[in-house]
Amino acid sequence: MARFYTASLLLFVLALPAQVCKGQNCTSRVSGYVADGHNNPVTGAFVTLLHTSLGAATDTGGYFSISNVCMGADTLLCQSIGHKALFVPVNVVGDASVRITFAQNANELQEVVVNGIKQQDLRTVTTAELTGIALLQVRGASLGDALKDMPGLNAIQTGPSLSKPVIHGLHSNRVLLINDGVRQEGQQWGSEHAPEIDPFIANKITIVKGAASVRYGSDAIGGVILLSPDDLPTKPGISGDVYLVGATNGQMGAFSGLLQGAFDKKLKGLSWRIQGTLKEAGNFHTPHYYLLNTGLREGDFSANLCYKVKRFDFDLYYSQYNTEVGIYLGAESTSIKDIDSSFAHHSLPSYFKYDITRSYQTVYHDLLRAKATYDLNEKGKLELTAGRQNDVRKEYDVDVPYGITSVNEYTIPQLTFQLITHTVDLIYTQHAKNGFSGSMGITGATSGDIQGGVRYLLPNFRDYNGGAFAIERYTLKKFTFEAGLRYDYRWLRVYERNTNTQAIYYETYQYNNASGTVGSTYHYNEHLSASLNVGTAWRAPSINEMYINGIHFSNGSYEVGDSALKSERSINTGLSVNYTSRKLRATIDAYYNSISHYIFEYPTLKFRALASGTFPEFDFTQANVVIHGIDAQVQYDFLPQLTFQSKTTIVRGYNQTIQNWLIYMPEDRFVNGVELHLPKIAKMDQPYISVSNLSVLKQIRVPPNSDFVPPPNGYSIFNFNAGFIIPVKQNTLNVNFAVNNFTNVAYRDYLNNFRYYVDDLGINYILRLKYSF
Repeated sequence: MARFYTASLLLFVLALPAQVCKGQNCTSRVSGYVADGHNNPVTGAFVTLLHTSLGAATDTGGYFSISNVCMGADTLLCQSIGHKALFVPVNVVGDASVRITFAQNANELQEVVVNGIKQQDLRTVTTAELTGIALLQVRGASLGDALKDMPGLNAIQTGPSLSKPVIHGLHSNRVLLINDGVRQEGQQWGSEHAPEIDPFIANKITIVKGAASVRYGSDAIGGVILLSPDDLPTKPGISGDVYLVGATNGQMGAFSGLLQGAFDKKLKGLSWRIQGTLKEAGNFHTPHYYLLNTGLREGDFSANLCYKVKRFDFDLYYSQYNTEVGIYLGAESTSIKDIDSSFAHHSLPSYFKYDITRSYQTVYHDLLRAKATYDLNEKGKLELTAGRQNDVRKEYDVDVPYGITSVNEYTIPQLTFQLITHTVDLIYTQHAKNGFSGSMGITGATSGDIQGGVRYLLPNFRDYNGGAFAIERYTLKKFTFEAGLRYDYRWLRVYERNTNTQAIYYETYQYNNASGTVGSTYHYNEHLSASLNVGTAWRAPSINEMYINGIHFSNGSYEVGDSALKSERSINTGLSVNYTSRKLRATIDAYYNSISHYIFEYPTLKFRALASGTFPEFDFTQANVVIHGIDAQVQYDFLPQLTFQSKTTIVRGYNQTIQNWLIYMPEDRFVNGVELHLPKIAKMDQPYISVSNLSVLKQIRVPPNSDFVPPPNGYSIFNFNAGFIIPVKQNTLNVNFAVNNFTNVAYRDYLNNFRYYVDDLGINYILRLKYSF
């Protein structure tokens, strides 16, 4: 280990006298990922550009980044203790990303695999990534839970199993999900409608914070979450990963496996991958009691086939998501007296069991995607993507539907939604030349919803969308300038039934508007850079915001929409400053988002008494609002083995229409911790231990008397993580052990809809295993 740190220090010193290439464009950035032969990240590898001696070491996730790189041909030298040095040719034509893989056997020098150079669509918009060890540490969690501790992100929850991501205070239809290049279309018609996606499919999760509508569509006012699988292998052979996750809270177990390979000889250029996930949990528990009927079951599957020949790639992808989630029974009441009892924190008696009874919901979602890519050599590439998605959601109330007497019909749901969506995108990506690069494209989608069951919450509808965009950037010395423009059109027809005559009639809506972005990034030196972006985006009201009128069983609420709602318009300004040195890495993001006609749901402080129960009422309305805040992340290495990490998320929302605070904004969150990297212990390689504290302040910035219950108190919980890697012959076993809320604190989070009724989760011991072969 001493030799390792000595060699790393020597390489760093040798890389210091990097010369500036005068008269050239030296503002590019080369970043990448270094892996061993088992696809595990290599920590502390040093990557150097030989022509300039610029270099960087990989972090604990195997990632590196080199700034102020001159355009042109160069060679990367990658060195790491236990591996033979690799020389990798690279042609820098703008910001580039490469993947370097060492041979499985340290005594053999095999051909290095460098996956294609990739460029980010919007470079001046703030982004964050979840990869490597950090991604392993959240395996088994839902997508919302996996991301909520990242700066600028939160999760809006409905109990322990249902959550969706929140970016800068915005969620649901304002945050888009991109699943392997396709916009995920689901039924985000309630806060408990979680994303219909298996996080195990992603090898990297990228978060675009701020308006990204120019590239991804008019709804992306809050941001975009991109789930990216690893590139398919190109070398003949078979490899894979197996994940096992076990947790004590809910006695949850998850299994996920991936198998992939590439063919040789006559089938050269053809590669494949299959993946699947099984997950089950029973009743979860708070520090003092179990939560009745909160179990879940999940079964997912995906397959990928890719054929590459010369300059043409054809990629076929299919994924299927299936889940059944129990809903806490204490959220439904038969009278105002029962509601008052629930609000007074009188939980229902319960115990542990895996059985799920009414009330619960089931979700089925499948995606079929075909993508064809043609490389135009120096001119760029052309990409055509077509997709079909089918999303079926069924909701079962605690009571059997009225009139059902047969036991065989006990499984009939109260509500059934089916959303079928077709999408097509044609994108041209321009390679960097003379400092210019960019992309342009046209997109189209059509979707329709059909309802079933014995009740109707929303009307049937047909939706058509079309858009066209162009993004161009120019790099000049230390500056990168970027501008983009997009136009979108939406046609919506809603079918309703006259309650008196039962005749069907329809209403038609048409929306169209433009989105734009302009920004710049300045690289002061290899340590300091700053980005400024101003973007404007818009969003048409969604079907639930306009037409919902009924009981949302999963929430235990009665919701009322407004068909007269107008489109939202956002003007978002973001400033990001990044500093990186040998010991210190810091990022500070500030944003100011002004949204006119902002659509939100507010509690009326009234109750709806129906035959099926009594429910608190929530109505949709609009207001002119301002949402602004700061995200900060700092890492400091006190010692080569000891790192301090701090993350801060502060959001402020103000309702200008009523001249008061905006309801349902995230609380201030602070995550602080230390991570200790230990020398190799017996066969345990790269062992680490970390302890962190999450402190959340009480949300005091709410309008007075605006909710059924006041915001809960702030809380402070501690989490523990430890892990290591064990070689198993030619393969590896990655082990992670975690304890969440290890002091077993009872608390309630303001963004959890079930804070009205019950506490959040208590202590949870989690074991995660990843076997790579």
